[in-house]
Amino acid sequence: MNDNRDPEVAQDKSQPCNHPRPGDDEMSSTDTHTEATSTSDLPPAPTEQTDTVPFPTLHPTTTSTSSKPYSSFSKSTKILIVVIGGIAGIFSPISSNIFVPAIPTLSNAFGKSESAISQAVTVYLVFQAITPSFLGSLSDSYGRRPIYICTLVVYLAANIGLALCPTNAYWLLLVLRALQSTGGSAVIAIGYGCVTDVAEPRERGKYSAAFQVGAMLGPALGPFIGAVLTDGLGWRSIFWFLAIATGVVLVPLILFLPETLRSLVGDGSIPPPALNTSPIILIQQRRMKKEMNEEEEKVERPPRKPYQPLSAFMILFTPEIILIFLFVSLLYLEFYSILTVYSTALKNTYKLTELQIGLCYLPSGLGTICSAQLNGRQIDYWFRKEEKRVGGDYRKKPDEFDLDYTRIRCLAPFATLFLVSVTSLGWCLQVKAPLAATLVVNFFMGLGTGTIGTATVYGQDLKPGKGGAVSASLNLVRCIFGAIGVAAIQSMYKSLGAGWTFVLLSGIVILGIPMPILVVKRGKIWRKGRIERLRRKEEEKVIGDRA
Repeated sequence: MNDNRDPEVAQDKSQPCNHPRPGDDEMSSTDTHTEATSTSDLPPAPTEQTDTVPFPTLHPTTTSTSSKPYSSFSKSTKILIVVIGGIAGIFSPISSNIFVPAIPTLSNAFGKSESAISQAVTVYLVFQAITPSFLGSLSDSYGRRPIYICTLVVYLAANIGLALCPTNAYWLLLVLRALQSTGGSAVIAIGYGCVTDVAEPRERGKYSAAFQVGAMLGPALGPFIGAVLTDGLGWRSIFWFLAIATGVVLVPLILFLPETLRSLVGDGSIPPPALNTSPIILIQQRRMKKEMNEEEEKVERPPRKPYQPLSAFMILFTPEIILIFLFVSLLYLEFYSILTVYSTALKNTYKLTELQIGLCYLPSGLGTICSAQLNGRQIDYWFRKEEKRVGGDYRKKPDEFDLDYTRIRCLAPFATLFLVSVTSLGWCLQVKAPLAATLVVNFFMGLGTGTIGTATVYGQDLKPGKGGAVSASLNLVRCIFGAIGVAAIQSMYKSLGAGWTFVLLSGIVILGIPMPILVVKRGKIWRKGRIERLRRKEEEKVIGDRA
């Protein structure tokens, strides 16, 4: 049986842990739906070269005695991957609510009620939840680059279609919104997969934080941009803006983004297939071979991972992962609900114009950016501290390294800040506090959102080699929760007012606090139990084969 396994499988009960060999990689692994055959590429730690980039040089980890880096990509290339992915990642969240300020205008244009036009938002959220689960897994099999390009092309085409949509075809509006969501929502799952490919666990926090900037900016910038464009150029300009922005991102992505999937390129040193190679690199390679009169050298590649369309769903059967995802999704439900009702509350309380309301979303956007960066540094800090304490990370010291506590403790400060600031925001709106006070509290609400990154990194630690599927799994759960919140928030606000509505939402999150505590207490025990069941199955299989 393959020695490369998930961290939980690497914990042999009666024998020393099998360490990865110096050249071992995820590229030699084959994933399956069950944890019995789930794979792990856990190559040795990097000795990074020093470049003038924002991230500091890392010293070798104690994960392995080998000095071979986890990734052969330079730091500048890693930054390129993160920057392109982060910019592309803004399209999914910004597209969901950039549409909201134009709902009254679209209602008049299409001759439908505002409630009917709002269904386009619901359709977007539904497809935003479902489609990344299939496309993220697809990128884990066929490569990040081709799926990245295809999804963005679909997103570009959908935006052009929406901009040209005739006002007598309401059904077409809904269909194109579904297509827009299908193309735009998958880029976050694929982008997280790229981060997992090139960043080892001890530095994954800061790279994930940099990638998150775009995704976290979207919810705050969407209403503002939508209001400005609708007031100035009409509702069609929203979709022309998104189409142009997609083209600006798509060109450098096609030209420069390298393939990172480890089952195809290993640590980055194996040339990818032609379909997964950027045109610039492909031209250079062919020109060099022609000048040197060399024949095409056949590259030995590992077997391609089979496409597992249900991989993202199967991940949710891991109790540690589903409990953390559920808790984080409760926080997301509250955050997205507040974003939805915030414009209504501002208008009722302060009698602001649409443009002024759009500006009031910016403090929370700034807070989310700060939150992502602070959380990224926090994640890496506690990981390295635990690594130093036990003399290795969870791959080398699975019994001593407390992975669950090390990762999950990062949820506490942000969740606490979020709950306090949300409750305060509700009562600021309820008692008609000065607008400045409301905006300050809104900033701290954004600052408390640094929980999605923690949940994603934790899931990727438990399911190495499935970075796209893990991100898609979390996206599925949180978007379902977000859709529930959006459907209920307006009725709650009308019945209870801002103060008690926000208190009720915070109370629901507080009821979920035992979930991460349970994972910290029982996570390692659950993994050992699964390992024991795996061992028994292997023994029974051997006995059956002998018989």
